[in-house]
Amino acid sequence: MTAGTAGPAAGAVAGAERIDELRLSVDALDRQIVALLAQRTAVVRELTTFKKDEETVRSPGRVAQVIEKVRGLAVEEGMPPGIAERVYRTLITELTDLQMELLAERRAAARPAGTAVAPEGTA
Repeated sequence: MTAGTAGPAAGAVAGAERIDELRLSVDALDRQIVALLAQRTAVVRELTTFKKDEETVRSPGRVAQVIEKVRGLAVEEGMPPGIAERVYRTLITELTDLQMELLAERRAAARPAGTAVAPEGTA
């Protein structure tokens, strides 16, 4: 090996150091992503206070609109749009479940004590 030439061990060390740096970057991004998801969840919670039934919670037209939007944003950012879509479909499912729980809690709180209510869609 000539002077100034790094051997395979030096390359492995540099590679390991870079992996550590990149993992720290991923950890920092995860913190930002979770903070943004928490903000989005807070907005959805407030939004739910204005929704009166399952149809307005599920809003399939709005879901399609959001999915189309995030796929486009993913393309603009150089990200595979399928990843963004799958992530958002999971997010939407979870937040829809949360909204349904909040709606059920609100309905239960509005009923007089001891009053039973038929499940949605039944008479």
